Amino acid sequence: MKFPIKYRVLNLDEISDGQYKIVPIRYEDRLNIMKWRNEQMYHLRQSKPLSEDDQERYFTNVVAQIFDKEQPDQILFSYLENNVCIGYGGLVHINWIDKNAELSFIMDTKLEEKYFAFHWQTYLGLIEKVAFTNIGLHKVFTYAFDLRPHLYKTIEEVGFELEARLKEHCLYDGIFKDVLIHSKWNTALLYRKPIMSDAQLYFDWTNDADVRKFSYHSDEISFDDHINWFEGKLNDENCFMYLFYYAPQKYVGQVRIQKLDETNAEIGVSIDKRYRGKGLASVIISKASAEFLNNQQSCIIHAYIKEKNVSSAKGFEKAEYKMMGMKNIKGATSFHYIKSKE
Repeated sequence: MKFPIKYRVLNLDEISDGQYKIVPIRYEDRLNIMKWRNEQMYHLRQSKPLSEDDQERYFTNVVAQIFDKEQPDQILFSYLENNVCIGYGGLVHINWIDKNAELSFIMDTKLEEKYFAFHWQTYLGLIEKVAFTNIGLHKVFTYAFDLRPHLYKTIEEVGFELEARLKEHCLYDGIFKDVLIHSKWNTALLYRKPIMSDAQLYFDWTNDADVRKFSYHSDEISFDDHINWFEGKLNDENCFMYLFYYAPQKYVGQVRIQKLDETNAEIGVSIDKRYRGKGLASVIISKASAEFLNNQQSCIIHAYIKEKNVSSAKGFEKAEYKMMGMKNIKGATSFHYIKSKE
């Protein structure tokens, strides 16, 4: 049977780590995969042994059909050592709306006793590149019957967290067993538009001592005034707000770009005190500025920073803002930077 060798959604041939790699699942590996699944039925959601006919139908009618889909519900891989298949797995039950997927993996049964942790961790390193880097998922998780405690230790060592335990969720040999869900979140720096429930977070940031010190309005802001301002900005079509975070809900800082007219805008930035001094200011400035400018016909972003706020000025320089000189802004000598669409 002629079998596709690339997924349309990925357009890649392989992801490798030395002698180990994952490639789009190969037709030639189907019988080995069937054998391993039948040997390991005890921990799989498989009710009866597979026959060669079963496997042939599955590869022909199901697997072969996912290669050309833009958003397949699963993406399967052969796991190779020196080009020999020693396991298989993938992303299954992919939720493209909420950006999450379950991870699956089984290895050659002969390898389980001595090399279980090694191959699971090697495989996870490869499949996470697909999930987080190639298709931009937010979260991946494993769904496992509470039968293999060595699995949980193995995946927790590479950053998976026990997110949920479903009590007596499956019937196994006449006994109800728990199901454990271990999850890992994308560690890329993400951003979204804030919503009204983020008002407290923004309030805490705006009244931070260092933020007030370098603000052009240094007085502490009341919560009522802040709520009115925040709601107004959320509803202002000329205000572009970007809330940056690491999943799950580790908020880094915010960027606000206010359009003044069709050709000028002004930017404001704040970083959570836990993340200061880590070089993140230039990162979020760059990301927000690029997103804003990408959607504007012709606009210049202006940044004004008090002369004493040297660290903030450096952040804008690293974000490739152009220094235009000094200006007096509300009685304070200030750096003036600009950035426009290249």
